[in-house]
Amino acid sequence: MESLPHFSPKLVVGAGSLLLTLVATWATTRTSGYPDHRSLPSWPRHLAVRLRRELPRGDPLTGAWAALAAWSLLVSGLHFGGVHYNVYTALPWWDLMTHAMGGFGVAVLLALTFRESTLRSPTWLVAAVLAIGAGFEVYEFVFKTFWYHWSLEFYVEDTVIDLLVNTTGAALFAAATLLYRSRVDTRSLDGERGDESIGTDSD
Repeated sequence: MESLPHFSPKLVVGAGSLLLTLVATWATTRTSGYPDHRSLPSWPRHLAVRLRRELPRGDPLTGAWAALAAWSLLVSGLHFGGVHYNVYTALPWWDLMTHAMGGFGVAVLLALTFRESTLRSPTWLVAAVLAIGAGFEVYEFVFKTFWYHWSLEFYVEDTVIDLLVNTTGAALFAAATLLYRSRVDTRSLDGERGDESIGTDSD
């Protein structure tokens, strides 16, 4: 009986992904903005509470969750459609696009779930998405078979590129959040200055 590729030199990918998951998770918990008031096992419950409270409100928050749901459906459609119609083989950039969109979407999900800490510092999202992406690579190594026929070199390259692109998507969202925060802070400061000038004029 032929041994599974899991016990070949390709084990370096699975073991490396697992190690990266642990290191990136550790780094996430020590990055500014990480919601350390919430234990990791409580995250799904906190997300469920957010959804129950905010989806029925009919305000911009409801729209944000709806936009995230639409984004998730789009990414899923692009991925599974790409697999079904062999688009991944025909268009090499398709894989980069779906991974970047996926990383962006996961960052948005985390940001909406933990808005206060994310607005304080969104940089933790980058490390968090790297940890989640590496964990998904472990899942693929254990439960998927598409990589069985790949060479070790190609498997390593594909895994590294996937993680880089995932993390790039998260970094783009983190940068956009920083830009948004700086503009809000600037408006608040301008408003305070305006109030001061009005007070001075009235004197």
